[in-house]
Amino acid sequence: MTCASSYGHGAQRPRLSAGHRHPFQAAALAKVTFPTTGNYKLVCLVHANMTGVVHVLSLSTPLPYDQSFYDHQAQNEGNDLLSDAEHAAHHGADAVFAGAGEVVANAGGSHTVSLMRFDEPTKTIHVGDTVEWTNQDPVTPHTITFGTEPANPMPPSGNVTVDADGARHAVINSAADNVHSGFIVAAPQDRIGLAQAPLGVTRFRVTFTHAGFYDYICALHDDLGMKGKINVRP
Repeated sequence: MTCASSYGHGAQRPRLSAGHRHPFQAAALAKVTFPTTGNYKLVCLVHANMTGVVHVLSLSTPLPYDQSFYDHQAQNEGNDLLSDAEHAAHHGADAVFAGAGEVVANAGGSHTVSLMRFDEPTKTIHVGDTVEWTNQDPVTPHTITFGTEPANPMPPSGNVTVDADGARHAVINSAADNVHSGFIVAAPQDRIGLAQAPLGVTRFRVTFTHAGFYDYICALHDDLGMKGKINVRP
């Protein structure tokens, strides 16, 4: 059996149709041939909780489901996440959710469903106001990046400070300023027998001192449409 896959977070995918692609994935395609029957676990070494199981059956064994079943399953999970994110999006006028996500589970194990969007991509504020971004995803990191995208997106830019409550903070004086939050992500879940993880940084604030239009992106997921704009009025 040859399995072709390029879609993301999933727990149990007994069969993938060859050549099937996630609608956001334009080029990357991995192919694996399974010469013998068995149950094979696969993981993504970049994204936590991005796991899957491939059940390889003999040619004479009928498949339990077809590809449309799994497409429908993924669509339902996406709809559930969007519904939950909409109900949670009651926050202050100067607040933005930078992504949202949930850890869900089925018989194949736990996995993460993630929304790669800013919940209110366009905000209108006044000079002197501060906007706060909060990552609502339990696993997936995001960034808030104004100006030039850094070669290494993990650390914050040098003009970012840390507030007393642990949130990162920057001041933007011009649309030409380069400001980068670094990874905004929750700490991994603590487990018995392992040392406790340090606190994660899930919030980033920017104070705007001059009127203008300020475009920003998530440096990790802008190709998926994770972009925004701050309109600053006098």
